[in-house]
Amino acid sequence: MYRYTILLPAFLLLSGCGGDGGGEEKGNTDQGGSITPKSVAINFNATIGDEALDCGSTYHNVGAGNSDLNVKDFRFYVHNLRLVTDTGTEVSMTLDSNVWQAQGVALLDFEDATGSCTGNTETHTAITGSVPDGSLTFTGLRFTVGIPEELNHLEQATVSPFNVINLNWGWTSGYKFMRLDVIPNGGVDLASWNFHLGSQNCSLPANSTVATCQNSNRAEISLNNFDTDKNSVRLDYGALVLNNDIGTDTGGNKGCMSGLTDPECNEIFTQLGLDLATGENAFSQHVFSVVWSSGN
Repeated sequence: MYRYTILLPAFLLLSGCGGDGGGEEKGNTDQGGSITPKSVAINFNATIGDEALDCGSTYHNVGAGNSDLNVKDFRFYVHNLRLVTDTGTEVSMTLDSNVWQAQGVALLDFEDATGSCTGNTETHTAITGSVPDGSLTFTGLRFTVGIPEELNHLEQATVSPFNVINLNWGWTSGYKFMRLDVIPNGGVDLASWNFHLGSQNCSLPANSTVATCQNSNRAEISLNNFDTDKNSVRLDYGALVLNNDIGTDTGGNKGCMSGLTDPECNEIFTQLGLDLATGENAFSQHVFSVVWSSGN
């Protein structure tokens, strides 16, 4: 078992961009004249089709092969969270300091090591933080899947959530941005069918101490009609593997490990909005969507 480490309060404060050309947004102020920030929680749900993800459940008719599956692992990193106002202005969210969130990056973890899951008992399904002005009306959400390039190749062995077991390929290649592993058809044909998203074609240039990657593979997600008080973000594994037969594997690693020549990767990358050949955002993504939070 790994142990999370208490974090020092060091964060990257991301600046907002965009605008409607009408000047700066006017914020609400307290009696001292300063702008009042607003606490924000972005809730995430994980589903397989219309069913909530659960380590003790079996899911049926998933993917192009109509496979049954059990969940094995389900974790991913996000960063660069921005709320979008009703005038189209992006406002960056500053993340709270805790063991799941550091340096502008958050780890979302939906497995609890029960049933067929093999990760850790703790879960984290809501990103918390603040925006600098609580008077604004927000109607959208944008974020990036993965870890930013400036952090991707750092060895942060004592800093959570970067020290989580099985979410790092090594210093040169960096982190696994997503690790979504399942056991198809009771493991009869494949012990597991895995999706590990991360940067590829990474190398250490001569006379340099910083690795670089030709294929970034960071999915940019933009969601409209998102109200932080009423809505959640859903990641649908069924949509991710809609065009994949997860009961078989035709080459490369079992499932997709982001390999450029892996025949299982192209359809998954397309569903995420990524071009497998270039690692750039090139299509409309179909994996993340906006849903109503429970109780609303």
